Amino acid sequence: MAEQAGRELSSFAQAVHNHLQFDGHMEMLSIDRMEEILKGTFRILQLTDEVWQAQLAQVMLNHNVLQSWAAYCHSEGIEDTATLPRMISFLKATYDTVSTAYQALDELVALKFKIDEDLPMFNQKFNYLVARVDFPVDQLSITLNHYHRTMPVDIKKSCLLQTSLLYGK
Repeated sequence: MAEQAGRELSSFAQAVHNHLQFDGHMEMLSIDRMEEILKGTFRILQLTDEVWQAQLAQVMLNHNVLQSWAAYCHSEGIEDTATLPRMISFLKATYDTVSTAYQALDELVALKFKIDEDLPMFNQKFNYLVARVDFPVDQLSITLNHYHRTMPVDIKKSCLLQTSLLYGK
């Protein structure tokens, strides 16, 4: 049994070693993205025990977040029985600063002033906020419109030219 657990731990560590650790800041790695990585990895490794999944998932938490999770588990008396869904729920309640679609939309509108500061960080934050906003059916066009609105005017002109060339408009 211990050998099997060791192999599973080793396989899991190898599978996630190139991914960022969740540090509580959604700009680096969102909880949803971390959850996707974990579930995909567990599916590939065929690990179905949710308690074992939660224990393995702790590898993806940085020291401060791990301490926070451990303190929560201790206060709830679930140190040995905490499940992955419970961990994800805790992380969302503790670290997800965007609690409503309206708040995400407000942050999305405010984000337009930050595009010049750090483009990769802007893109990460933009994608995170778009995932939080409840858009109508045609989400892609609305997403593109929001992205277009956040761009500086000089970039917009070149984008409009490219769009008209691509779509013949």
